[in-house]
Amino acid sequence: MNKRILLIVALALPILSLGLNAYLKSAQRANGEEVVLPITGFDPRDLLSGHYLQYRVDYGVENGCGEHRTEASVCLRPMRGIYPQGSLPQDCGLFIRGRCDSSADFLADIERFYIPEEYAQSLEDKVRDRKGELVLSVDRQGNAAIRDLLIEGKPWKEAVQP
Repeated sequence: MNKRILLIVALALPILSLGLNAYLKSAQRANGEEVVLPITGFDPRDLLSGHYLQYRVDYGVENGCGEHRTEASVCLRPMRGIYPQGSLPQDCGLFIRGRCDSSADFLADIERFYIPEEYAQSLEDKVRDRKGELVLSVDRQGNAAIRDLLIEGKPWKEAVQP
C-alpha cells in the first residue's frame, strides 16, 4: 500500500507543479500592466532547439547598465533608468527586474520569442527590414512576460499571412 501511495504522489507532484507554473504565468500575463517596447537585432537560431528570434529590447535608456554587473531593474515610469538592486527610486511606478551582463546590456529573460517551425521562414523574411515591438505584461513585482510580438504594429501571426 505504501508503495502505491508513493507512486501516486511521485506522479502527481510534477503534474501539479507544471499546472501551477502554467497558471501563475497565465495570471501574470492577464493581470500585469501592458507595456509595448521596440526591439532590434533579430537573430534566427538553431533549428535543433526550435525556432526562435533573439533580439535586444530598447528600454529607452541611453546609458545601459554602465559599470553595474549585478541584479538590476529598469524603471519605465516616471523617469527611465537602470538601477542596481536596492537602489530603485521610491517614485518608480513601473519597473522590470533583470540583470546587467558582462557587455553592459540589461537582460530580463524576455530576449527570445519562440515561433512554430512552419512560420519560421516566413517570419524571418518579414522581420529583416522591419520594425518589431514586444507587448509585455509587467506585474507589481517587476516580472515581465511576453504577450505578443508585433511586426509593423500587427501581431506576428497576421504579419506572416500571405
